[in-house]
Amino acid sequence: MRFSRDRRGQSVVVGTVILFGFLILALGIYQVQVVPTENADVEYEHSQQVEDGLGDLRNAVLDAAATGSTRSTQIPLGTRYPSRTFFVNPPPVSGSLTTQETGEIRVRNATIGGGPHENVGLYWGTNPAYETRSLRYDARYNEFRNAPRLTYEHSVVAAEFDDALLLRSGQTVLSEDGEISLTALTGTVSENGITRRSVDARAVSASDTTVPIVPDNGPITLELPTAVADPAALATRWEERLPAGATAAAAEANGTVRITLANGSDPLRYRLGLSEVSLDTSGTTEPAYVVPVGDGNVAPGEQVRVEVRDRYNNPVPDATVLFDGTTRTNRTTGDDGRAAFTPNETGSLLAAINGTGGPDYESVSFEIDDGAGTNRAFDVEWDEADPIVIEEGSSRPLDVRVSDAASGTGIDGAAVDASFAPRGSVSDLPSVPDPPETGPDGMTTVDTFDPNGAAAGDSFDLYATAGDDVDRIVVNIVEPGTLTRLYPDTAAQNAGTISDFPNMQNEDGTVAVLDGSGPNAFDVETTTQSVPSGDYTLELGIETVSLQGGSAGIDVTVEGEDGTALGSTTLTNADSNSDVTLDLGTIDPEQDITVRYEGNRQNDDLDIDYQRLVQQR
Repeated sequence: MRFSRDRRGQSVVVGTVILFGFLILALGIYQVQVVPTENADVEYEHSQQVEDGLGDLRNAVLDAAATGSTRSTQIPLGTRYPSRTFFVNPPPVSGSLTTQETGEIRVRNATIGGGPHENVGLYWGTNPAYETRSLRYDARYNEFRNAPRLTYEHSVVAAEFDDALLLRSGQTVLSEDGEISLTALTGTVSENGITRRSVDARAVSASDTTVPIVPDNGPITLELPTAVADPAALATRWEERLPAGATAAAAEANGTVRITLANGSDPLRYRLGLSEVSLDTSGTTEPAYVVPVGDGNVAPGEQVRVEVRDRYNNPVPDATVLFDGTTRTNRTTGDDGRAAFTPNETGSLLAAINGTGGPDYESVSFEIDDGAGTNRAFDVEWDEADPIVIEEGSSRPLDVRVSDAASGTGIDGAAVDASFAPRGSVSDLPSVPDPPETGPDGMTTVDTFDPNGAAAGDSFDLYATAGDDVDRIVVNIVEPGTLTRLYPDTAAQNAGTISDFPNMQNEDGTVAVLDGSGPNAFDVETTTQSVPSGDYTLELGIETVSLQGGSAGIDVTVEGEDGTALGSTTLTNADSNSDVTLDLGTIDPEQDITVRYEGNRQNDDLDIDYQRLVQQR
């Protein structure tokens, strides 16, 4: 028997084997060339995310240093590769975020300039230095070659490559106008892994106070310790970002960058602000020295006040101050670092921190004299009814006037300091920002007295200080709904128009519009009928003040039923989006009250949310 030689299946088998071989080859090429490239892209993208995260953390640190806030920032420590069905990925990328001790921030060849109390200079004479740390990030990438090692310190994010160093942010240490801002970074961070980790920037001592510094035995030099491996390259990058005249150089021996400020500059130009920010929950601020607030000589019955500061020149809350005179008593500082005491007898009074018998900068002396306070140059007055009454959970602006004590003329450009002291035990402390400098009429406004968590029944002494005078007023917190609010009943148009008048009769955010008509500026009156006897303020919710060029403003005048002027003010563009309060004093007997709004130019406009008379109790 013979079998035939049938070869018809051989080509199919061979073709299949060849195709399978090409497939294996293609898969191998993809694994060797494409997968690493795609993974390198993933790693590069992750590196950019980390840089962005450190940039956000930088901003959080600077914000905490300036405002005392706390902000959390997430940093992606590592990354994972996309899933691949037929291909193999390396292990996920792991990264580390750690703090590194680097040394002390120092300011050399500098002394305190004129202006601050002598205790500031005495403490500066102890040559304070400020321990700080750097925050470093490094990742173990599988494919991304020459990935940067990232370091945050002294307001900059530095990226270290094998052959170069770049800064990924600007610097805020030295500004064009001579402001020096130094922040000590404290706390410990030690994170390793793949997932995101949160880092909290928490202010230990916020930069609330700046002090003038001037050169002493050479140009002022700032020493900034660094964790960067190449301080010389870092100094080169620093110098590129410094104002003209300032230079940067590396001190290789101790790993610092030295910034030398411009020679020949106005010696009063530089102002130093210091702060401390922690990256964990550690860190406290301690009293370092004390300075007086206001005049050092007062009459019996007048307040003496002091401010306790830490080694960063910033206020210390909850510090104990001993007032030692004819009697001894302790006071505790508020959030503004200030404490007050009212002596009732003549003689010497010592205010001290950290006990008695310490260095001179830990105490200040006052002289209590019957003749003190009679030869003042300034006269400071709260332009408010005393006491001020504020409902729990609400807030309001407060006006202050500074005038020449001899002539009574308003002082333009006076710096006013606002502070407070609790009257007994309180539920919480208010927020009272310093107002801007006074205008030509001597007036300025504390934007808002915010009780925060202070409850009904809490009471505070509120102080305004300018030059050599201080004025005190009492603020009482009352239950919501306690104050009587009276809204206008009618409106009359003497000139121009008022539209949507009912919007002035509530606080729903809708506005009444006062506008000129033809060639005439508006002249509009509102009347609140049958206002009961009592002490009142006028409160205006101003949405927009729009003045024609050259306009002197919009005059607001309050009159009683017999035409007696109870108060007046002038609205300008600066009053837009604000609450304006005018103290009217006592209204007696019961009567109708008229508020008159007069534009100065035909195109002056006023949008007003509400008008109300608020009875003080």
